[in-house]
Amino acid sequence: MAILAHQCPHPKCLTTNIGLQVVAATRIKNEYHGVVHLSCPKCHLPSAALVFKAKQQGSGIAHITGNSGDVTNMGFEVVSFWPDPPKPNVPELLPPDVARIYLQAERNFTIDGNEEASGTMYRKALDIGLKKIDGTLTGTLYARIKALAAAGKLTTDIAAWADIIRDDGNDAAHEEAPISRDDLAQLRNLSEMVLRYLFSLPNAVKKRRGEKLPWEEADTTSTTASA
Repeated sequence: MAILAHQCPHPKCLTTNIGLQVVAATRIKNEYHGVVHLSCPKCHLPSAALVFKAKQQGSGIAHITGNSGDVTNMGFEVVSFWPDPPKPNVPELLPPDVARIYLQAERNFTIDGNEEASGTMYRKALDIGLKKIDGTLTGTLYARIKALAAAGKLTTDIAAWADIIRDDGNDAAHEEAPISRDDLAQLRNLSEMVLRYLFSLPNAVKKRRGEKLPWEEADTTSTTASA
């Protein structure tokens, strides 16, 4: 059976470099330009790839299903792939260290079975972000969110939302029972809203005014000092 080594694009799988099985091949423009219809051997969900052979010689699209081995080893190039795998959704203009940690949470969020890893990283991104806003605050993550709301730096609606899911991030880090997918989605949404409110929105205003962000000023100072 012919295969195509590729990442399974479906959120419940996302297995990397798996041999997606070719179940059919359809000619489009000519014998060397078409679509291979694929099935993941792990989750059994369908996908498809538009393929093209630059050197139009030898076996064409119609012969793919009768061969074994990878489609790319038959001389075909992948032009596009369907569906697109989910992409990380990281709020804009975060401090680099917060963005790095949040990205880890997002990468784990899409993988079934990685809920604890994702929840822990969302909580860590929140933790570091709140410290950057006010390093004098102490207590639980929930308590610090409430304190920032009381100081007018977060809305009361966000603080009320934090009250509902205040234990989710902590459970992800310390409890044996895994955080549920629904609770993780709530934690993800809260983390995004808090970080957008504290960083993305005010930093977008600063950029509009032509101001440098704190880490951009630090980079400029470092470059000048080195020179």
